[in-house]
Amino acid sequence: MCSSSANGMFGGNLTFDHRIQEWGIFKSRFNQFCLANDINEDTDKAGLKRRALLLTSLVEETYRVVRDLASPTSLEDQEYTALLTLLEKHFVPKKSSFAERYNFYKAEQRAGEELAEWAARVRSLAQHCGFGAELQTALRDRFVLGLENVKEKEKLFSESISSLTFDRALELAASVRCARLALGGARQEPAPQLYALRPGAQRAAAAAAAGASHSDSARCEVCGYKSHSKDQCRFVNLTCKNCHKRGHLKRMCKLRVKSNNFMETVDGDIVEDLTN
Repeated sequence: MCSSSANGMFGGNLTFDHRIQEWGIFKSRFNQFCLANDINEDTDKAGLKRRALLLTSLVEETYRVVRDLASPTSLEDQEYTALLTLLEKHFVPKKSSFAERYNFYKAEQRAGEELAEWAARVRSLAQHCGFGAELQTALRDRFVLGLENVKEKEKLFSESISSLTFDRALELAASVRCARLALGGARQEPAPQLYALRPGAQRAAAAAAAGASHSDSARCEVCGYKSHSKDQCRFVNLTCKNCHKRGHLKRMCKLRVKSNNFMETVDGDIVEDLTN
């Protein structure tokens, strides 16, 4: 809900300081402020109210700059649209499309930067590049090529370039990341707690742990890892992408045999089994 000021205006008090604020963002907020308070070309035909609101939102230093820009015409005599144009020309620096494209093409995902944040940064960097009809292709290419994680990049490299969109690339990369994080959690095994036992009990516990470790050498029939048994596997309810039966992943499918009837080496990436 919008807050209401003492004089009944919604949206609070707007201020603009050109030294620390971006004109484009302030202008957008100012337009929304006028919209919320029903101030437009119909209710303010001469623009007097909008001009007054705009000028009173300027901090002293910015007001002084604008006054000098309008000289010798007084700010009180400037039309609202002319005043907007004056501020636009001065506070919005001219962009070089080549310079903007240079920054766009060299951008890469930062360490620790979330996929959604990286996608948003790619969109922001493309704003003044002048890509036109090629915008979506440029966004997709920069997002994919600038990815930090190799597994996410490999997955997108395997997709058809003719059908992969920017939004789909973000979706697939996110699915690979979720699968990778889930698998990383499944691989973590707690260390045995021996410090509370007596020396004799510690030796017995250590022997039991060694036996358990030896029994774990057999691969899980569902996913192929050695850290657990079949009934403990978190993937037991997933459907195999090879034979389409439930209870094992593609990497452990018994139909994947070579001509000599031996099972293939289980070295596939489990991410392939968990993503489309």
